Amino acid sequence: MNKLLKYIIILFFSAGFGFLLGSFGEKIDIPPALTLLPWYLQVIIFMLTYTIAVGVHELGHAFSFSKNDVKIRAIFITCLFFIKEGQRWKLKLRPNAATLIGGIVIPDIEAVKTDATFSKLQQALAKAILAGPIFTLLWWLLLSCVGVIFMLISSNPLIISLWLTIVVSLTFITAFLLITCLFKNEIAIGDFPAYKLAKHDRFFVAMQLYQYALFSSDHQRIRSENQFLRNILIADLQEKLAQKDSHLYTLSIVDFFITEYLAGTIDQLPQVAWEYVEFLTEDSDRIANLKSNEALLGVYIHIVRLLYSSDDLNKEKALSLYQTFKDEIKPSTPMRTYLLKQTDHAFGFADNRAFLSDKDHICISPAHGIFKNFPGYYADEIKLNQNLDHPVLTQ
Repeated sequence: MNKLLKYIIILFFSAGFGFLLGSFGEKIDIPPALTLLPWYLQVIIFMLTYTIAVGVHELGHAFSFSKNDVKIRAIFITCLFFIKEGQRWKLKLRPNAATLIGGIVIPDIEAVKTDATFSKLQQALAKAILAGPIFTLLWWLLLSCVGVIFMLISSNPLIISLWLTIVVSLTFITAFLLITCLFKNEIAIGDFPAYKLAKHDRFFVAMQLYQYALFSSDHQRIRSENQFLRNILIADLQEKLAQKDSHLYTLSIVDFFITEYLAGTIDQLPQVAWEYVEFLTEDSDRIANLKSNEALLGVYIHIVRLLYSSDDLNKEKALSLYQTFKDEIKPSTPMRTYLLKQTDHAFGFADNRAFLSDKDHICISPAHGIFKNFPGYYADEIKLNQNLDHPVLTQ
């Protein structure tokens, strides 16, 4: 859905520009300077302008984090990936669908242990989210002013054409980036609604900070020390369960707890997570909804694995739910293939030890292209696969 939304936005702008050009092109004298440069050079200028604009947007997020004493772990700018390893920054080429026409900044968050630290990080997160679109606007204003000045003082038509192309391109790009900041759906959330949530929604902030631990440069220590955040999430999950909330964000935290418990990262599954499992599985529509959303397939499978590991009655339910999953979900993506092979092995339907021992086969998120660059992303799944008994094949 996130990729589809981006494509729709691009098509909308392309169609709108084409419509205006076709409708009014004969009535409006297009400045010769706009057509002086060859088309391929204009395309190159547009692409460079776009990449730089995205970079400025992401650097706005990163600058704000740093100004508020939050370290930066990584920055994605389209297909460019900057990651801090030790004391050095490294640049890698990482093309992936999730950031191909955008970017993301990932902070290196320390463990949260007090209310004061949580409040400070909440403010830092909100400011950093808003800094992106602010930097985008300031960059458009600065470069447009510089471009206009050059066009006014220069007598060289090539220079005038160059700056006119840059200014026109940046104007469309800025409008596009700001419009994407407004969007909000179950999977993707733009900067403006995210800023509002970061300011006022404790669960959203705790969820973000808890998940950032996966990407930390010291993920094992940070996760082991994040009991304060875990307690916030558990308390808020109780309220959300009372409201029968089954939003993606809510279920992703339930899944975090289940996965950590199955992998042995935490010793005891929070009672509210069990209650959420019962809430989801007692209604056929609720559990079926998990299969209809690609981002929730892992939640479905981990619930099945949890039920299978408990008592005989739940084991029968788990086998029934998994058979339904296999009948409806085909291994058409790396994520689906991994989940099916892992569960087949856990239930003794196939011996997939060779497949599961290869870390490169692990894929538990539609945002795998981003997450695969961080060791913490794999940690629990590696433990899950190592903890699997060698099965006696049952079919």
